[in-house]
Order: sequence, then C-alpha cells, then structure tokens
Amino acid sequence: MRSVRIWFTKKDTAKYISHLDLTRCLIRAFRRTDIPLWYTEGFNPHPHLVFGLSLPLGVEGEREILDIRLDDESYNNERVISELNRVTVPGIEFLKIAEPEYKPLFITSGLYEMKLSSHDNSNIKDDILNKINTKNIIIHKKTKKGEIKEINVSEHITDFNILKNDDSDLHFSFILPAGNDFTINPILFKDALLENFSQENISWAIVRKKLLLKDGTEFR
Repeated sequence: MRSVRIWFTKKDTAKYISHLDLTRCLIRAFRRTDIPLWYTEGFNPHPHLVFGLSLPLGVEGEREILDIRLDDESYNNERVISELNRVTVPGIEFLKIAEPEYKPLFITSGLYEMKLSSHDNSNIKDDILNKINTKNIIIHKKTKKGEIKEINVSEHITDFNILKNDDSDLHFSFILPAGNDFTINPILFKDALLENFSQENISWAIVRKKLLLKDGTEFR
C-alpha cells in the first residue's frame, strides 16, 4: 500500500457540487476504473479519500487536493491520472499526481481571485478600496457551537492586489485563512465588500488558485 496526492480542478458547473456529493461522485468514478484503491477494514469498508480542504459552494478551484492509497504499489501514477480523466465529469480534471510531502493539517491559507462585473464598476472599485484602506470589513461567522461570531476580515486578509480594472470588470487577488483551525469563507468576504450595492446588478466569480503553507509556499 502507498499514499499518493492528486491535484484536480473543480470548475464551471462542478463548482455547484457540494463536498458530500463530490465525494460520492469521485467514489463512483474510481469504481469505473481499474485503479486498485485501498479500502478501510472493519464492518463497513470504504475507500480512503482525504481532501485537502473543501470548497464553498459556488467557488471554483484550480488546484484542489485529494489523497488516496493504492493497494498495488506497482500501479503507475500516470495511469491513475489517465484512468480518472477517462471517467470524470465536466468541470473536474485531474492534473497531477505525486507523493505527499505534508499532511492536510499543515494548510493555513488559500490564494483566491475574484472578478466582479457591473455597469457602474468605478463606484464599486472606490467603495472596495475604501473598505480595504479603512481596515474594517466585518463578517458574521457561525461557530461549531452554533454561535454567531463577528470577525474583521481586514485583520486576516493579506496580499490584496488589483489585477484588472476596466469599464466592465474588476479583478483582484487576495489570501485568506483556509485551514482546519480557522477558515474565512471568501463568499462572506465578497458579501461584506458589496454590502453597499445591490448584488442583483453585479455578477461575480471566485477561484481558489491554490492552497498554501504557513510560509506562503504552495501546499504539496
């Protein structure tokens, strides 16, 4: 038995697949291949699948993580990717496979890109930049105990950069906490940025580009 890490995309219509449904989808995909997936032992055996970190519904992922164990150590890595891409669904593409270097608990943040489109883009930009500069972007997050906690995202966001700003689009990147101990949902961040505007007239897209370690390098 050996462990491998797979990088994959979750884009387009696949971004609307919940994490639970994604797990079910991938289990069905593995069953349509000859990949010797390792199953847990005991009364109710199930395939060993461990994700790096689940994506919020509606957010795309360009380099998501899936860890599996192979029951046959001689099974070729490239064959794993080929077999999975043969049976995958639209929006999910398997990109790369390698031996894992870190456990998922070492993930601390995610690099995101957000695109906003509106007929009045200049006002949105001015308001967003003002919020960033005032360092007071408040979200309300539900804790594991069911309590509502107020969080100032400005205390946690890093590397905010405007990538594109024209008459139709405002495109920027940022890093937010994304780990087992503390995570900020980028959709809550988006909602806080746009609280002064009617979102009915604004289209948006959020992509998680990659997961990061504490030192800012990509999780691998």
